[in-house]
Amino acid sequence: MAGRKYFADKKKTPTIIVGTLLALLLVFAIAFFLWSVMRYNEIEEQKKEKEEYILELSNDIDKLEYLVDAPLDDEYKIRVAREKLGMCFPDEIIYHTEYN
Repeated sequence: MAGRKYFADKKKTPTIIVGTLLALLLVFAIAFFLWSVMRYNEIEEQKKEKEEYILELSNDIDKLEYLVDAPLDDEYKIRVAREKLGMCFPDEIIYHTEYN
């Protein structure tokens, strides 16, 4: 009978070790899944910010292409004088407003 008790204890030890390893594997899998989801959300937020930035830049490019393609006529010269040099016609009335 002593032999049976010896072998009965030996069968429980591998089962406990395997169960413990499976539990650790499950905890690691859950932690890795949660980390992956958080990382995915961060990347999606960065992607959204980059897409907005690209849209802003493409709008700027469109404006600059329009200015480059604009003919050098009197309207162009007047626009440049107003925007870049702050000039106006002598008979114009200028209104100043403050922006906060």
